[in-house]
Amino acid sequence: MNILLTNDDGLCSEGILYFAEKLSEKHNVLVVAPAKNNSAVSHSLSIFKKFTVKEERISEKFRSFSVSGTPADCVKFAHHNLQSDFPIDVVLSGINKGHNLGTDTLYSGTVSAAFEGTALGYRSIAFSNVSHEGYFMSDCAEIASSLFLELLPYMADGIIFNVNFPELKKEEMKGICFAPLGKQIYSDYYEGTAEGEFMLTGEMLAHDENHAECDVERCREGFITVTPLLYDRTAYDLLGKLENVKIKGFV
Repeated sequence: MNILLTNDDGLCSEGILYFAEKLSEKHNVLVVAPAKNNSAVSHSLSIFKKFTVKEERISEKFRSFSVSGTPADCVKFAHHNLQSDFPIDVVLSGINKGHNLGTDTLYSGTVSAAFEGTALGYRSIAFSNVSHEGYFMSDCAEIASSLFLELLPYMADGIIFNVNFPELKKEEMKGICFAPLGKQIYSDYYEGTAEGEFMLTGEMLAHDENHAECDVERCREGFITVTPLLYDRTAYDLLGKLENVKIKGFV
């Protein structure tokens, strides 16, 4: 299988390197990742901005390219410019250092790279490790390299899987849990760093207790969480109710 692998932590992050090495044991891997960290850039693209692409020699097992752009740039560029030499079968994003649970998926470059993959017609999965220090990343890569094959048959157009690993050794993980997104809450604080300059800081708080079965809680309990997400965000139930609504002043 030909796998396009990307992330938002950057080409030299432990997560993508462990994952690429493990995947290369059984598959053909092409790594196209940001040249530097692009966390929380969501689905942004470098529109009318120049960016550089450079082939890097980081392993004999796979080709790799650094892109001075966003995770979505990486996937889109590989699709349009590298496809002739490497026909892509699946897009994998990660393994990210730090969780992408609940509402954090709105900001995640890791998750958005997978969404770019499905927008281009590929089956795509995002992987993250709760540990921001990258603890147990080798264990996560081992599990992810087989888990993605189990998930692929259940994928349909416009759907990605979002996978999060708890900060535990493989033998300590409680198993795999399919769970809906929760609501991750932070103590947001904009710290003034200089005149007219601010930096967003804060700590992760308890999530919404009304969603005890969500991905946030399950991952905290020690489970690997898997959540199917839709590219199409249309609220179809409400759209149907609006069909006969008349807005005053308009025909």
